[in-house]
Amino acid sequence: MIRDQLVFGVKQDKIRERLLSEGAGLTLARSIATCRAAEAIQVQLMIMSNQEHSKVHVKQEIDVVTRPTSNILTSYTGESLKVAGTCQLEVQNKNRDPQIHKFCEVDTDKRPILSRQTSVSLNLIKFIYNIEQTPVASTTDEILAEYKNVFKAIGKMPGKCKIHLKPGVIPSVQPPRKVPLVIQDRLKNELERQVSLGIIEKATEPTEWVNSMVVVQKPNDDIWIGLDPVVFNKWIQRPHYPIPTFDDIANKCHGAQNMFKLDARNGYWSMVLDDASLELTTFNTIFGRFKWRRYPFGIISAQDEYQCRMEEAFEGLGLGLIVDDIAGVGTSKEDHDMQLKAVLQRAREKGVKFIRHKFVFNATAIPYFGHLLNTEGVKPDPNKTKAIAEILEPRNKEELQTLLRMLNYLSRYIPSLSSLNQPLRELGKAKDFVWTKKHSDACQTIRKSLSKHLSYFDTHCQEVEKIVNASQHGLGAQLLVKDETVAFGSRSLSDTEQIYSQIEKELLSIVFACKHFHQYIFGRKVSVITDHKPLENILRKPISNAPPRLQRMMLAIQPYDLRFTYRPGQEIPVADSLSRLHMENTDPEEDLQAELHGHNVMKHIPIKDQMVQSIADSTKYDPKMQVLAKTIKIG
Repeated sequence: MIRDQLVFGVKQDKIRERLLSEGAGLTLARSIATCRAAEAIQVQLMIMSNQEHSKVHVKQEIDVVTRPTSNILTSYTGESLKVAGTCQLEVQNKNRDPQIHKFCEVDTDKRPILSRQTSVSLNLIKFIYNIEQTPVASTTDEILAEYKNVFKAIGKMPGKCKIHLKPGVIPSVQPPRKVPLVIQDRLKNELERQVSLGIIEKATEPTEWVNSMVVVQKPNDDIWIGLDPVVFNKWIQRPHYPIPTFDDIANKCHGAQNMFKLDARNGYWSMVLDDASLELTTFNTIFGRFKWRRYPFGIISAQDEYQCRMEEAFEGLGLGLIVDDIAGVGTSKEDHDMQLKAVLQRAREKGVKFIRHKFVFNATAIPYFGHLLNTEGVKPDPNKTKAIAEILEPRNKEELQTLLRMLNYLSRYIPSLSSLNQPLRELGKAKDFVWTKKHSDACQTIRKSLSKHLSYFDTHCQEVEKIVNASQHGLGAQLLVKDETVAFGSRSLSDTEQIYSQIEKELLSIVFACKHFHQYIFGRKVSVITDHKPLENILRKPISNAPPRLQRMMLAIQPYDLRFTYRPGQEIPVADSLSRLHMENTDPEEDLQAELHGHNVMKHIPIKDQMVQSIADSTKYDPKMQVLAKTIKIG
């Protein structure tokens, strides 16, 4: 503070002690008044004693010629000083070069002084414009404590968003769907909770658009509600906001020593809709009509709007930002902490919230958009080559031929394939199938070679291609951009999934591929290639017309812009092989049954609720029905 600088700048010990004795009650005005009084007393004492206070120190006597001037000087106490004239004098301090400075001759017996400008020029005084404090290393707990509100609740960005519709739009009004009695109370509570949070509000006026509601029960028995956007999305005009390329993100990581990663919480809900768009999102429930105040999940324009808003919110901070994933770096621990705090502070100002358990802090490597960013540069994410690296060895000639077809299709990525797969081709021609160590070695060499030659994903592309397939025991997927393979994916089916119908398995492979390649395909047009012709027709129908299990799967792929194309199985050898020679372990995160359990997306049988409950109670205690239920669940 200026007051503190003034106190410690006083040279006379008695005056400084007097000021310090005032304690916390000392103000700047009182400090100045005390100093002025002390200076006035000193002047009076010198006049009374006719004592010369000090002399000017010069090397030799000099004759000075002054010139008249109109300059007016004022002392520290506010007293006006009479200026007799000015002159230019050569001044030298220690070993420095001589300098010419202007001096004023004053008719007074006070001590001669140098101006601030002259004192600085002669290096007699230095100004301290700021005080740097050595940064103290922050811990995750300290940062979370300081910015705890950034990791809680739902965000709210400034401004409002508008949903634009295509010309010639035809509004649609969907009837309300029934909800089972067992979840009606929870549904009502969730609607009331979202109303209290400002996510939705009651619709009291007629609207041209009335959408269907989708109710999903999460594994923890919480209720999630959303729109069935199949009809609505067809009429939405996307803004197509450009997404940064991965090269843009990688370049910002040059010279990084410490890195952090943040994922936005309920990103779309942080965007407020304007009044006109509110009316478009009206949806029916058994408790009346509601409309969304925030951007609802599943709307096709949401990702474009969100990318634009996030870039505006964090402009100038030098971040890597793709939709809701933020990556930041620092050239040192101190720089990293300063950058991270700047991001969290901006998030606080702009109403952005983050997910606590996905917060990565002070790391030397972070997974980002299908790659691994580290202090040495960019490397492929090991997860995207895992399906190839862990592909099972064939157990019979049929599986061997499947593997050879896949390798032939991928020959451009495998140098010297004809030499590497020779033992496998010879085994395919042999009368008996006998798998030996040389076959295992050849298979392992091919795996390593293939994993090294995958293409990088260009985030600037607007459309990608995804090939999927389901076999009796596994799922397979391949992601391509401009005919170049970017990543693979496969997993085995659980015991329950193995008894699905084939169309359910094929749709499950699409759900698996969407989740597995989410970072690549979200926000882009995706061409899905499948060898199951019936999928094309069922995916064109409203969700409510599909069987319950397919409804849950169709709901899971709603956030993606998918277009479906049929190709025979022999034209998609990679996905076919991955589904047949899948990895043994099932990733629990990809198990749709463990993640979602939908309720009442279909049109229910027109019977009274009391009768439904009566049937449920009777089924619960009927031995034959219990055997049937057990067979359906576990086979």
